[in-house]
Amino acid sequence: MVKTERYWHGGVPGLKPGDLITPRQPDDKQHLVDGCRTCEARRGGKPLARDDNDPSLVYVTTERDYARIYAAGYPRGALYVVEPLGELTDRTGKHDPAPSWGCAAARVLSVYDRLVVLSDKQARSLDRRYRIGAV
Repeated sequence: MVKTERYWHGGVPGLKPGDLITPRQPDDKQHLVDGCRTCEARRGGKPLARDDNDPSLVYVTTERDYARIYAAGYPRGALYVVEPLGELTDRTGKHDPAPSWGCAAARVLSVYDRLVVLSDKQARSLDRRYRIGAV
């Protein structure tokens, strides 16, 4: 039996199986969350040095908990199992502390969690695990 990789994406709520996740538009402000250092920097037009994501890509990971961080950082964000579309650009190590890739788009295969909310304890635990400091 061949094991297939499961890819996760955390972000915008309300998607259903078959929907496409495409890169966010530069003027999309709805994903900016109060209290998130990265979001506040983007809102002010000065992204943090570590915020080097390519806005023309959608990001996926093979670690569910890492995707949960991004889902929780989005207003009423959700967690999805996805199929990456297009070439995968490896972001692991240099850019992200968890296995992750950028791709042109991703197709939603299933909705794992429609509303991801992290408790303070969970956020601190994930922050320590991934050492990201922006949960």
